Amino acid sequence: MKHMFRTWFLSVTSIAALLALAATYAWFTSNRAVSTSVATARSGEETLELQISSRGGSGFQSMDTAAIQQVNQTSATYLMPVSTADLVNFVYVPMTVNGNASTFEEVKEEKYYYHGRVYLRAQGTGWPQGTRMNLYLDQTDGFLGRNTDGKMLSAARLGLMFDGDASTAAILRLTEEELGSKQVYNTVINGKTLGKNQVLSSKNHTVQAVTDPSVSVADYTVSFGSEDIQIPEKALLSMELNKVYTVDVYFYLEGCDPDCSDAIDFQQADLHLAFYGMVEEVTG
Repeated sequence: MKHMFRTWFLSVTSIAALLALAATYAWFTSNRAVSTSVATARSGEETLELQISSRGGSGFQSMDTAAIQQVNQTSATYLMPVSTADLVNFVYVPMTVNGNASTFEEVKEEKYYYHGRVYLRAQGTGWPQGTRMNLYLDQTDGFLGRNTDGKMLSAARLGLMFDGDASTAAILRLTEEELGSKQVYNTVINGKTLGKNQVLSSKNHTVQAVTDPSVSVADYTVSFGSEDIQIPEKALLSMELNKVYTVDVYFYLEGCDPDCSDAIDFQQADLHLAFYGMVEEVTG
């Protein structure tokens, strides 16, 4: 049973990032942090709030502003085009021949893309055993912030993974705007040029074309009407109460996207990420 108004919880989490792209390079600022303002639900003996922290485990400490701790140890100053279908195995193109990308190598040490980490917890008391919180995204204040004219967002992807479980991975397209005639199809594998909705998958050192698993950010985003809330059919995560969850945050340029081309030059955009939680009570 869903309690649409009595038990709703909001955590606004902002990734403060300035993005700029020249040709196939992107610059990611070092000012990466998240902040949260929590609306806490209290009804009789029941309390619950969605919390965020820069540290996990026993070091979890709920805070208003939590820095995203960079996980990959390589420089994230420059982002190179990569491709992935699972946020686990990434490939890149060491060189192009006659303008086509046809030679691929596995990314080592997480080079060429950004990988950061924060932690979430649904802290609650007084709820029936088995009560969970479903996690969604919220774009109330503008998911991408105010400066969203950056064309590079058409080729960018935001990836989220929970507790290191690849089955929880969500790869999100941040905009559905395209560059139109400036799109370039130049990824070639086994003599065939990849189409619009294809990316590269690497398993056992073998690279192959697969269907692009990315979805629109709207698929996981709640929307608010004047008197109701529209909840997506699928949640990002079903959270146990009082358990700390690791949230791995990936930001990268999908090299197989036809918008990942030289047509993108020195565009900037603010990137914000917001979570919304709703209790799913046990019935029976």
